[in-house]
Amino acid sequence: MEQREFEAMAKDIMERADMLCLGTRGKEPYPYLRALFNLRNKAQFPGLAGFFADKGLALYLGTNSSSLKMAQLGADAWVSLYYMIPGEFLGLCLSGRARSVPEARSELWVEGWERYYPAGPGDPDYSVLRVEPERARGWCGARPFDLALGAGTGLRALPRLAASSWRRS
Repeated sequence: MEQREFEAMAKDIMERADMLCLGTRGKEPYPYLRALFNLRNKAQFPGLAGFFADKGLALYLGTNSSSLKMAQLGADAWVSLYYMIPGEFLGLCLSGRARSVPEARSELWVEGWERYYPAGPGDPDYSVLRVEPERARGWCGARPFDLALGAGTGLRALPRLAASSWRRS
C-alpha cells in the first residue's frame, strides 16, 4: 500500500467512524478499552473539521483529567485507538504514545460540553491528549494491513503474525 493511498484511506475511516475505542494499560495484565467521541467525525463535529485540516494522522482526544485513563497514561503512555465502519469491512487501529496538549483545549472545545466541564475549556478536569501514531493495523475491504509509521520514514510493511505462532501464556 502506498503512503498516499494509506493516508487517504485512514483519514476517510477516521472522518466517518461514529466512535472510537481507546485502549490503555494498567497494573492488571489486560488492556482497558473504552468508547470515546470521534472528534474527527465530520457529521457529528463539523465545527472541528478546520482544526483537523492540517493535523495529518495525529489523533486528539478530550477527556477528564481525573479519569482512570489519565492515571494509566501517567504510568504508561502507550495507547491504541480503533476506528471502524462495520458495514464496509473497514477497521483502523492506530498505536502510539499519548501526551497532554493543554494548549489545544480551547480549539478542541465543543459547545455542550459544559455538562461535563462546567468551567468550560479552562476547567481543570478537562484535558486534551495528542497521539502521533507509530503503527497502523486493520482491514480495508478484504485486505489486512500492518504498517510502521514514522516521521520522515514513510510507511513500512510489517510481517503479519501467523495464527500458529500466537500462544496464550
